[in-house]
This record gives sequence, C-alpha cells and structure tokens, in this order.
Amino acid sequence: MSLWSRGVALLLFAIACAAPPGRAETLDAILARMDASARQFHSFSARITRTDFTAVINESEVMHGTIRMKRGKSGVAGVMVFTDPDPHTIGVGGRDVKIFHPKANAVEIYDTAKYTSVMDQYLLLGFGTTAAELRKAYDINVSGVETIGAANATRLDLTPKSAEVLKLMHKIDLWIAEGQSSPVQEKITKASKDTILVVYSDVEVNPPLSDSAFELQLPPGVKKLKPNK
Repeated sequence: MSLWSRGVALLLFAIACAAPPGRAETLDAILARMDASARQFHSFSARITRTDFTAVINESEVMHGTIRMKRGKSGVAGVMVFTDPDPHTIGVGGRDVKIFHPKANAVEIYDTAKYTSVMDQYLLLGFGTTAAELRKAYDINVSGVETIGAANATRLDLTPKSAEVLKLMHKIDLWIAEGQSSPVQEKITKASKDTILVVYSDVEVNPPLSDSAFELQLPPGVKKLKPNK
C-alpha cells in the first residue's frame, strides 16, 4: 500500500471513530417501554458511581457503592451503601432519612416528611415510572443521543412543573439506553448550580431479595444524632 493510500485509510478510520452515535429515539418510543416496565416493577438494585459537584468552590466528590430501592404501600424504601472514599450508608423509609457512619458508629436522623413526595420521585425516577407520571410532573424534551459506557443512550431533559420542586431541582437529565426502559445515567441540577451525577451499572429489576435487604441495618450501641433539631 502506498503512503498516500495509507494516509487515506487512516483518515477514513479516524472519521469513523469520531462519528457521533446514532439518532436519538423518539420520546413516545421511550415512554412506551417505560410504561410496559412500570406494570411489572416492584424494586431494583444496581451499582452506582455518584459525583457531587459544588459550584461555589468548583469541586467534585466521587463516591462508589450500591443502591437497592423498592416501592411499597407506604412509599419508597431502600438503602444506598457507599464504600469509598468515605464509607457510609443512607437509609430511606417512612418520614426519615438516616445516614449511618460505621467508623463513628453513629447515625444521623433527618425528618424529611415535607419532602416525601419529591424524594419518592427522585429515588425511583426512571425505574417503574409511567409516562403519565412523568408528563404530569415534568416538561420533557429529547436533547440528542450520547455514548454512555458501551451504550448509545437518548438524553431526556426534565424540567419540574412544580414551583416547590424547582426550588430544590432546576432540571433533571435521564439517559435511556437504546431498547431499555431505565436510565444508565441521571443528573440533577440544583438551583444553586450544584449537580449530582449518578451512573448506573449491573441494574437488576425486581431482584430476588428479602425485605430486609431494603432496610438500614444498625449495629448495637449506635449513637443517634438529630442534626436538624
């Protein structure tokens, strides 16, 4: 092969590698899959990588862990277990959010009763959510397709319709992989411009887990703290 031919081949290869992912799916197609999944949904588990960005100091904190959430008669319940860099477990259920710090053997207890409906929306957003629920709570736009990991995912921009929710969350982005009904990535942008980015992997819908797997298990002698009282 001549030098010129090699150059052309390399150029074509570079163009192919740089080509953008395929076309975004339609909103109707994605919501139809979410509706079908919601009819059978009870719970989910996944590995997560969460990045919290604080705008005022322009710094990010990355955490790795797992999440298990379920929908019950009394609302959403579950746990998020973070293993690094700072091991801690967040338990959600009823009117409380509990954060257990194993190194200190202490649990912080927060009364979040007035935010229960907002939290339920956030914790299960995209998992077992119907099209009607999404359209009622958000203005939804399709903003293109991106490659997340090895998957082509359509990005949905969700703007809360509730003025109360807008005080907490300015916008939510969901990335739905082609052919899937639950997000591979989720980003919350707060009014302060702080963001929370969660990347999901090893997602399992309706895993064969006992009810205790969705509850925060506290050791004997744990110190109970109530910072907001």
